[in-house]
Amino acid sequence: MPDTNRPRLKVSRAGMVLIKSFESFRPRAVQRDDGRWVIGYGHTASAREGLTVGEQDAELLLQYDLLPVAKALNEEVETELNQHQSDALASFAVSVGVDRFMDSDVRSRLNAGHAGEAADALVGWPESLSPDAALRRRAAEGALFVAGPW
Repeated sequence: MPDTNRPRLKVSRAGMVLIKSFESFRPRAVQRDDGRWVIGYGHTASAREGLTVGEQDAELLLQYDLLPVAKALNEEVETELNQHQSDALASFAVSVGVDRFMDSDVRSRLNAGHAGEAADALVGWPESLSPDAALRRRAAEGALFVAGPW
């Protein structure tokens, strides 16, 4: 049960920059190997063949896509997070999907009060992209997660 007295965190500008750095901008919808269409910064919900988007609208789509991520972090993570931790977890959840984040050892270790173990677990998660991209993304998320709140 989440603590209703905790401040509700949103993804910060730094978190958006991190996510955008790994979800490259696609001005035109492209079809993934799994058949789904993607546009902007990883947006799939309304992406379809022939759709185009500018960077400003792509960022708005990303903000929309982050609403369920922020909701999950605020409601399902029982440990108080600083902004860096929240941003790192948001990037992770965008990458693996909110449902997989909810079932992850990262979340369960956080909720057990083991933030260090959660950071270690975060780095070990695979990415659907190339192994090099996965390593870079998870390393960046892990480094942000353990960074001091200052």
